[in-house]
Amino acid sequence: MTKNTAKARLREGGAAVGTMVSEKWTEEVAYVLAAAGFDFLVIDTEHGSADVESLQRISRGARSAGIAPLVRVPDIGYPFIARALDAGALGVMVPHVETAADAREIVRCVKYPPVGERGFGLRSAVTDYRGTSVADAIAWSNAETMIMAQVESRRCLDHLDEIAAVPEIDVLLIGPTDLSISLGVPGQMLHPTMLEAYKQVVAAANRHGRAAGIHPSDIKVVQQGRDLGMRLLMYASDVRLLLGAGRQAVEALRPPQ
Repeated sequence: MTKNTAKARLREGGAAVGTMVSEKWTEEVAYVLAAAGFDFLVIDTEHGSADVESLQRISRGARSAGIAPLVRVPDIGYPFIARALDAGALGVMVPHVETAADAREIVRCVKYPPVGERGFGLRSAVTDYRGTSVADAIAWSNAETMIMAQVESRRCLDHLDEIAAVPEIDVLLIGPTDLSISLGVPGQMLHPTMLEAYKQVVAAANRHGRAAGIHPSDIKVVQQGRDLGMRLLMYASDVRLLLGAGRQAVEALRPPQ
């Protein structure tokens, strides 16, 4: 069964680089992002409109291309999480995590017993269309499935150490836009208040053996996070990458007025 390349990089102490798939619901996008060198992609079902068939299609393409497919679920909840994983995702990015109880609920939904309480359904998308035993499937899934808890509010910052201490949480992932709004500096990703919050997240992650991460649309903010010690580095989305490359090409080719 497929190895989670993003989780492997983090386990080795390295950095994992990825982006969001927010509007292009085809498996070709996975091949393109893999060819570009990304370690993982996150299919957005919080703000995006992907259905279950899209999740399975993109996850299948990503697994084949060697890039880890993850899903941002709409909220903490078993139906959202189980459906994403059964479609072939190798992990979840979960918004609105504010307490240790939230983190424990995510683990309960993601992991099979004895770690969690996820119901077992051995779908072909999960096994790459190869048969396997129940025991092997459980061991593989519990080892390879990644959990990214989003840090998006002041309340989350207040409970950060408790959240990071929950076993099986892999990444404390900053959602900088929502966090900036919560901290009273909306959209100011490099404001001193935000930089202090970034440092707080990195410190908590390091204390508990987790990785810190960030997902902005400004590459300078990603670089700032990297320089502060973040190792899960997400930049922009499929559409923003296409838009940026298109604008750059037009600017280079348009005759002077």
